[in-house]
Amino acid sequence: MAEGPDRRLASGLPAPPRVDLGPALRLGAGLGVTLIYVFLLLPIAIVVAASFNPGQANSVPTGGLSLRWYREFAASDGFVGAFRFSLQLGLVAALLATAIGLVTAYGIVRFLGRRRAIGQALALMPMMIPHILISLSLLLLLTQVTIPEVALLLIGHVMICLPFTIAGIIASLEGVDPQLELAAWTLGASRLRILWEVTIPLVAPGLVSSMLFAFIVSFGDVYISLFLSSPGKTTLPIEIFTYMLWDSSPVVAAITTVQMLMIIALGLAIERLVGLRKVMRL
Repeated sequence: MAEGPDRRLASGLPAPPRVDLGPALRLGAGLGVTLIYVFLLLPIAIVVAASFNPGQANSVPTGGLSLRWYREFAASDGFVGAFRFSLQLGLVAALLATAIGLVTAYGIVRFLGRRRAIGQALALMPMMIPHILISLSLLLLLTQVTIPEVALLLIGHVMICLPFTIAGIIASLEGVDPQLELAAWTLGASRLRILWEVTIPLVAPGLVSSMLFAFIVSFGDVYISLFLSSPGKTTLPIEIFTYMLWDSSPVVAAITTVQMLMIIALGLAIERLVGLRKVMRL
């Protein structure tokens, strides 16, 4: 029978030394997380470094740094036109998705009651459907109904942005006390006036952050744009994809770096307003 600690002390035997594994485990966990981050961020760092390569190769610069490929991007009518079109499409899609998301989220939170979970699941369903299926469905719709291709492209972008705006606005509405709206109702305000003068000002940070997040989703979309873009109306990801079919140079790395900087700036703005966790909460 093994001797316990009390019996060892009573017999005069020294107690076994205690090994504190806390610092070692923390060090190992920290090292593991660091390696994971390095694994994830190293390709991005390589792309950014390659954008400053003065030569034609897509490699880390070894002979100095140059802004040659950023100037090449700025001088390319195709890339600049696609960049502007992506900005315009993303802005319009984000505004429409935010407006529709506000009405949908308000109805889910304030009117569905016990059926709220069902309504929220249906509203977020486009997030669970592969974008390629949405693209094919809209493409088939184009063969049956006469719709301008740009309008159909906008509809597709609004569809993939809607779940993110609804989720973010629902998270913001949950922080609004319904008694404030009830007080305005008892004072004679209409439902529309309550929404405009009471609810929207209170959830304004959530609206702005949801709109920014929707813009990021629209700007980086590939599948919807690949199936529904028309000649002369291509987004930047599709323009990059087409360019890389025939050529490869660090100009793509420069464009990618510009996109990453823009997305990082928008992400920081969202985090500053309400936090990415609230926008991403489903």
